[in-house]
Amino acid sequence: MNSFIPVFIAIFCISETIRTAANGKALKVLYAINAGGDDHVDIDGIHYEPDPSKIGTASDYGKHLLIINRVPEQDEILYKTERYHTSTFGYDIPLDGDGEYALVLKFCEIFDVVLNRRHVIVSELDIFAEVGHGTAHHEYVFFTVTLGKLKYKEEVSNVRNNLVRLDFMKGPYDNPKINAFILLKGDVQRIPRLKPLHKDAFYPDVDDSASIRGANKKKVLNGQHRKLVSNEEDTETDEYPKKLSAVENEEDINDEFHELLSKTESPRKPSGPRQPDPYSMDDSTLLLPVFIAIGAFIPLLFCLCKL
Repeated sequence: MNSFIPVFIAIFCISETIRTAANGKALKVLYAINAGGDDHVDIDGIHYEPDPSKIGTASDYGKHLLIINRVPEQDEILYKTERYHTSTFGYDIPLDGDGEYALVLKFCEIFDVVLNRRHVIVSELDIFAEVGHGTAHHEYVFFTVTLGKLKYKEEVSNVRNNLVRLDFMKGPYDNPKINAFILLKGDVQRIPRLKPLHKDAFYPDVDDSASIRGANKKKVLNGQHRKLVSNEEDTETDEYPKKLSAVENEEDINDEFHELLSKTESPRKPSGPRQPDPYSMDDSTLLLPVFIAIGAFIPLLFCLCKL
């Protein structure tokens, strides 16, 4: 009897695999690009192709970082190379017919991301405000394709030539950039995700998981401030002198908190080369009046000598 148990388990596993494949729910990687870099196989076995784009600049600026938080050492290279541009740029991504899709955008500045030239899937993304310096950040975008129609949330657009367009829009603050992205189809709930952010004393309310949304949701980092405000609301029935004292204490604590927070934040480094300062003066321009005066004095001296 015991000899039939392994056979039964094997038959069950095979039947489950066949059933999953028949339902089209097996998670399949359709397209993965290491923006600005070479091919790479990550810890989940996903093969990223070299960046095919020629628009903008491929940069390995991130290699100066000793460590990228939230990702295994093997996959840090995905966040150390990037493609950025001083204008809007994007990619044409091949689809695989009808089904459920998940688009994973990998970042390690402020701009919008648009899908199929219509759907704003990420709005005013500020990576530095989301996770801080030198930390990986993912945006998870879920959409479906049915009979040539792409549906994202309540919006619908047409799919042409079985391609979907992914654009990184130039905004007024930073250059748009991308480190890597993956398009998957099937059981989108099984996609690999980043490990949670580490909590610390200064960012107690940062969300542990990368947000699953189309529009960027601003995080309020100063949890201590919210706690103070809630405490103030709880004491609204108290006498006026007590409320006044609470407000003064709150202002003092807020000042100390923001001063300490400003000391701990590292300076922001936007993508791309530093723009030259058009108002900076070269040292040679300072000597130009001296050269003109000498040039005018020599003929005058020559005339005086002739006299």
